[in-house]
Formats: sequence, C-alpha cells, structure tokens
Amino acid sequence: MKSLAYILSFILCLASCTRHSKEWEKLQDVETYIVTNADSALVTLQNIQPEKLANKEEKAKHALLLSMAMDKNYIDRTDFEVLQPAIDYYQDHGTPDDKLRTYYYQGRIYQNKGDKDSSMRAFINARELRDEITDTLTYANLLVAQGTYFYSSYKIKDFIENNLQAARLYQAINRPYYQMTSLTNALDGSIINKDKQLADSIMTCCKNNIDEHPDYGSIMIPYVISYTIVFKSDNEIRNVIHSVYDNKKLSNNAKLDIAYGYSKIGEADKALQVLESIHAENIDTNSLKYLSIKADVLEANDNYKDALSFYKLYSSTLEQKHKILFSQDLLFAQERHNLEVASLIEIQKRDQLIWYSICCAFVLLSVIGVIYYRYRIGKTQRVIAEQENDRLRLEQENLGMRISQLESESENLKNLLSNQKELPEPITESIRIRIEMLNSLLAAQISDNEKYAKPYSAWIDEILKNKDAFMDSTRLAFKASHPRFMNYLEEHGLTEAEQNYLCLYAIGLRGKEIGEYIQLKRHYHISSDIRKKLGIDEHETNIGIYIRRLMKTL
Repeated sequence: MKSLAYILSFILCLASCTRHSKEWEKLQDVETYIVTNADSALVTLQNIQPEKLANKEEKAKHALLLSMAMDKNYIDRTDFEVLQPAIDYYQDHGTPDDKLRTYYYQGRIYQNKGDKDSSMRAFINARELRDEITDTLTYANLLVAQGTYFYSSYKIKDFIENNLQAARLYQAINRPYYQMTSLTNALDGSIINKDKQLADSIMTCCKNNIDEHPDYGSIMIPYVISYTIVFKSDNEIRNVIHSVYDNKKLSNNAKLDIAYGYSKIGEADKALQVLESIHAENIDTNSLKYLSIKADVLEANDNYKDALSFYKLYSSTLEQKHKILFSQDLLFAQERHNLEVASLIEIQKRDQLIWYSICCAFVLLSVIGVIYYRYRIGKTQRVIAEQENDRLRLEQENLGMRISQLESESENLKNLLSNQKELPEPITESIRIRIEMLNSLLAAQISDNEKYAKPYSAWIDEILKNKDAFMDSTRLAFKASHPRFMNYLEEHGLTEAEQNYLCLYAIGLRGKEIGEYIQLKRHYHISSDIRKKLGIDEHETNIGIYIRRLMKTL
C-alpha cells in the first residue's frame, strides 16, 4: 500500500509540474557523483540560484543535495535554513530514498545542535523506510549515527546490532573502510558486554578485512588491547602491552587501556607512569573511563587518599550522567516510538474491524433484503397463482355451467322436435341448425379435438350470443307461416324482442325453460309487460297455452 501511495504521489507530482527549469538537469547530474566527488558537487550546488528553480520539487531536491554535500565536506550546520524546503516537500512527496535522506540529514543537524532527542526521532523515522529504500549507503550511515546514541544510553546490544548491520551493508556496496570501522565498533561493544564468543567472531571478520587491506591494521590496535585485557591471561596481557606501548601513534584512549592492563596484572608503577604520560589537555579528565582507571591505579600504588577522591568524583559524575540521561527522552525513544507504532497499528486494526463489521452488516442486510424480497415476490406469486387458480376454477365452473345450460337447451330442442310435429318447416330447420351447433360443442368437449370448434370459452360465448339469432330466425319463420298471428302482436305494440320471447312459447317451450334459455333477470318483467299489451288477465295461468291457442285461432 505504501508503494502504491508513493507511485500515485509521483504521478500527481508529474501532473502538477508541467515543465522543469534548466537547472533540473544539473541537479540530476550532481546526484550521480555527490558521493564520490562531494567537493565538486558542493561548488555546483552553491552556484545554482534557488530563485531560478521552477517549483517546489526542484527546490526540495536542491536543498537536499546541498545539505548532503555540506555534510560530506564536514560543514556542520546547526540550522534548517538549507534543508527546510526538502523537509516540507518530502513529507508528502518524493521517493522513499528522498524521504530517507531528508530524515537522516535532519537528524544530523539536530545532532550538531546537541538536540539528541530530536535527532533520535528523525533517525527512527528514517529506519521505518528500510523495506522501501535503495540508498544503501545513507541507510548504513544512519545505522552508525543512531548507534552512537545507543552507546551513550548504555544500550550496548542495540549499538552492536546497528554496527554489525551497517558492516554488512558497507560490504555489499564495497566500502571496506566503513565496514572495518563498523566492525571495530561492534567489537568494542562485545568487549564491554564481556561477550567473548561474539568478540571472537568479530575479530575473525576484522582479520579477514586486514588481510585484504593491511593499512587497516592500525585501526585494530586499541581493540586488540581491550580484548586482551578483558579475555586473556596476565602473561598475554603483558606481552600485548609491551608490544604496543612504544607505538607513538597510540591514542589517549588506548593509553588508558594500557594503564588499566598494567594495573590488572599488578604492575601499578607502570600503570601510573602511562597515566602521567597523558597530558590533561589531550583527554577528558571527567570521563568515567579516565576517572575509574585513575582511581584503580592510585589505589594500586597505595595512594588511597587521592584514589578516594577520584572514586567520589567518578560516583558523582556517574550519577550526574544518569540524571541527564533519564531526564531526556533518548533512553526510551525507540520504546516510545514502538508504542506509538503499536498504537497506530491498533487504531488501524480497530478501524479495519469497524469497516469489516459495517461491511458484514451491509452484506447481511443485503442478504436479508434479498431473502425478504424473494419471500415477498414468492408470496405475491403464490397469491397471484392462487388467484389465477381461483379464476381458472371459477371460469371452469362457469364454463361447466354454460355447457350444462347448452346441453339442457339441446335436450329441450330435441324433445321439442319430437313432440311438435305441426311446426312449420322453417322453424323446424332453425331448431335443427341450433341442435347441430350444440352437438358440435359436445363433440369437441368429449374428444378434446379443436378441429370441431374454437376454444371452448370463446365458442360458448358465440353460441350463447347466437341465441338472439336463433330467436330472430324463429320470429321470421313464424312471420312467414303465421302472418296474421305476428301482425296481431305488432298491432298490440310488442317489440321484436318481446315477439321473439313469445315465439319461444309458440314453438312449445315452457316458461321455466324460456327463463333458463334467455338468462335474463327481467324475464318475469317481460312476461308482465306482454300480458298488459295483449290484455291478458294477470290470473291467466299459462301464457304459453294462451299464445299457442291464439296462433291457431288466427
């Protein structure tokens, strides 16, 4: 995710910078040789005027490279005037290497100012980029610089680990001298911790390096003395001390180790002689190492009074350093940073859990919604299906009723033909056609073969509608065969519908059969209206008998 963020940041940067100034190529060129030719790089960078730089990116790059060049030329700055544009820009932009270098040189400036706490925080922030960077040299330098703080805060294991890691990096990029100095730092730490196994391993690495670079042998002298004094026998200590004591290039720190060695093997006078050869102006006489060795040597020479004074001075100095150390954040800077990172990770996990819970809740609600939707759809479909089934059942029942009615009509018409021999031929023919239509319907129903008729529902409707046509044809037939009878009906104001109604009586149907046949709620109202128009007594028992008698009379 971080890599993706850097890529997006880089793309946005390119989008915002439509063009670079002419100085941009110089900056890119300086970056290629700033490590090997720091003095030339410094001159070139100092000749570039910041106001000619096109944008914040160019100004940040110039500020960073100039700070690097100054540091490599041993120009120790204690302010951020030069580096500040890089600090501002590379917080949110730039590559991991740009960020690493900015944090490192920010830490170096704090180091020059004596602000150890801020320096350590900058170094810790830089180390967070270890999995993304490619600038091995700066990272190795960072480890060594941070190691000095571990040493001063008595975190010797961390000091050793930083220098061993730096030594491996220096070896990988072919920096043998830096590798050697890091190895000797780690050796010093292992000697302080009295870890002989680790010290022996580091000594082997140092010897291999010296075999390839003999000039590095002088670097090892102080550490060989310390190693021998801590881990070897008195004779071995004596031999090593005698072999190096006359070396005029010995540092004051090495002379302190020699004095401690003489004191350890019982040669107190020689130890005192070595201490007195060290000029006070050439050594920190308030250092714990000097005070401790001085007290031991004076005590070995029976100078208890002065030895006690130095012990007291050593004790007070140690206490003062501890107070200073514990009053600073330096001692627990890494632990505090780890807690901050752990807290940040915990917050991120909590946020992830919250988002995960929200997503799960959303998914659950979606699933419930889908299930509920499908349930409602299913329920609706079931209701629709039930309604459709009810409709089909009602239609089927209605269809059965209508078929039953038509079957009854067919049976009545057949009986009518067989019983009414005196019906005129047109009327008989109309009844016969009607019976054939009904027979076709029954044949289609029995055989379930549509070649006999249309689909039942539509066909039945058509047959039912044909009742009017049948009744019209019956009326016309009577008009042809019994004109006086029909004229009588017209003269008394009967409508064609009423005449059709009476013609059903005339062919022999009874009132109940006519009512079932015409399926009209006004059946009895029609009968009553006809009685009034014809002047038939309401108490006349049977209109059918009256009509048939009237037809024969006329």
